[in-house]
Amino acid sequence: MKKRYTLDALFIGLAVGILAAFGLLFGVFDTWSHSTTDRFFLPHATDPKTVIVAIDDASLARIGRWPWDRSVQGDLVQRLTEGGAKVIALDVNFPEVSTAREDAALAQAIKDSGHVVLPLELSLELHNQKLTFDASKSVQPIAEIQRMAKRVGFSNTPLDADGVVRRIPLTVSGKSGGTVESFAYAAAELAGRAPDRNEIPTDAFGRVIVNFPGSSGKAFPFVSAADVLEGKADMSQFVGTTVFIGATAADLHDAQNTATSRNQPMSGIEIHASLYDTLVNHRWLVEVSKLWQALALLLAGLLLGLVIPRSRARSGALLAFSLWFGWVLAAFLAFDRGWILDIVWPTLLIIFTYAALLLERWISTERERRKIRSAFSQYVSVSVVEAIMKNIDRLKLGGDRRNMSVLFSDIRGFTSLSEGMAPEALVELLNKYLDKMTDIVFEEGGVLDKYIGDAIMAFWNAPFDQSDHAMRSVRAAIRMQDRLEEMNREGSFAKGLQLKIGIGINTGEMIVGNIGGERRYDYTVIGDSVNLASRTEGLCKEYGVEIIITKHTRDELDETIVTRQLDTVAVKGKKEPVAIYEVMGLVSNIDDARQKLATEFDKAMEQYFERNFEEAARLCEQILLVWPEDMPAKHLKNRCEIYQTTPPPVDWNGAWVMTKK
Repeated sequence: MKKRYTLDALFIGLAVGILAAFGLLFGVFDTWSHSTTDRFFLPHATDPKTVIVAIDDASLARIGRWPWDRSVQGDLVQRLTEGGAKVIALDVNFPEVSTAREDAALAQAIKDSGHVVLPLELSLELHNQKLTFDASKSVQPIAEIQRMAKRVGFSNTPLDADGVVRRIPLTVSGKSGGTVESFAYAAAELAGRAPDRNEIPTDAFGRVIVNFPGSSGKAFPFVSAADVLEGKADMSQFVGTTVFIGATAADLHDAQNTATSRNQPMSGIEIHASLYDTLVNHRWLVEVSKLWQALALLLAGLLLGLVIPRSRARSGALLAFSLWFGWVLAAFLAFDRGWILDIVWPTLLIIFTYAALLLERWISTERERRKIRSAFSQYVSVSVVEAIMKNIDRLKLGGDRRNMSVLFSDIRGFTSLSEGMAPEALVELLNKYLDKMTDIVFEEGGVLDKYIGDAIMAFWNAPFDQSDHAMRSVRAAIRMQDRLEEMNREGSFAKGLQLKIGIGINTGEMIVGNIGGERRYDYTVIGDSVNLASRTEGLCKEYGVEIIITKHTRDELDETIVTRQLDTVAVKGKKEPVAIYEVMGLVSNIDDARQKLATEFDKAMEQYFERNFEEAARLCEQILLVWPEDMPAKHLKNRCEIYQTTPPPVDWNGAWVMTKK
């Protein structure tokens, strides 16, 4: 009996080892592996001859709103050239013609410098297991400027499957011929410091792993572009250096998550500088052959199957832990020497082998069920989870077209709020806020689609029918605003913070279901109606109100909800206008004065749509005498005054075209 038990244990260890080996070889959980390996990055010194000139928030405040005149950017290049910069990598594309004078000024500065690298943006595609690009789809500087540059290189920083930049192609070949090198490699070549391409370790797609020297904004010396332009920078620091110029200001949205981001995206120019540092200092990172790692997994499985049955529970657990710790330590030391060892599959191997030997195979099944339950419990109510668990087929990929209501909410001023808070305090605030708002969504029978930073996305009428889904979504929005007011009054947030949110709702046809890949998918909604809801939420700030719904949603409400029409708009990205309404509250909860405000404002809107702009403005003035802070009335009054001076065209349909999200 004991011999049979030992043989079974060896078989289990071998079987799990084989599974782990195949999982490793075929790239299952590669995203997890990469994410875990990211934790091995430690700060290291960067090349002393690399400097970043940042187009940062201070530069925008002092020099002016982006984009700057090209003569200003030419002046920046000229000053760095005169300061002794050896190479200037200017990560700013100029795909459109400006004025002849401005274009000529920048072109001349680049020409006079003689050592400027400019970026191209390629449309990368996977073709025959190789990354290629279609030259006709590339975005590049105009010829007048580009031909003055000494080098050009593509500035693309492709994302891994989990949205993180870890690998960047060294060169990419065009479908119709020709090769373009990366922006960082072009800079290294111009600096005379580029290693031979045959020396650089790349993967099957020609990508090199970036050895990031530190977290965002902490590895390289940064100099504000404004300081250079205004003559406040110490120009001696640029002598003999490779200078990377690029955007770091948050509003310019040139940042991505990297292996060292730690939830703080890294600017694109710092990513390029990090690849440059990797190249010129030969700081290679190479994945250890998966065949050797797979063999080690097989041996580890056999070792566990041989030793654990002969050990007591505590000794077996200690052995499993020691084996895991030894592997992680080896992986860490190997990483420090430029070799990447997977630690996800060894961890899984040890856990599952130990569990199978001690608790029988059925635990694996129960573990999987708990995993599914845990995942779905994050965004649906308990009743929905139980219904799904009774029919696992709901987890299959695919979707249904349904008439639904979708809600988006967003904290006002969250970016500036988060900048002034410690990360721990910010997370605590968000958790407290999101917890209460999510409870309301669930209580109204909604599905939490996802959190998008501080934003909440939820929907109704799936996976089960809800004939009153529009009412449920609007009630949820009103309750969310009421609950937030209570939390503000109660001082629920640190330092007496008073949060405000905007909420947008739309009703219409959309696709709902499990959308994604076989390994990773989300129960979510997609479609134009979803996009319209998102745009609607963005209008709250524009009109100074808390809840905005579209006409599609309002048409499905009953008389218990008080609304007033704010406008008819064509949101950005949409041609067809839609009427939008402010939700003022439940009839039972608002006083006569607010009821009258809604009625009087509707009268003003009627005059506005009939082109009686003078009368509409007069009605708004009367409203403002009673409600001086009413933003919709101010907004409408100002527009009417504009139209009195400059009337809209004869075929005007009352719609206002929005030019921003």
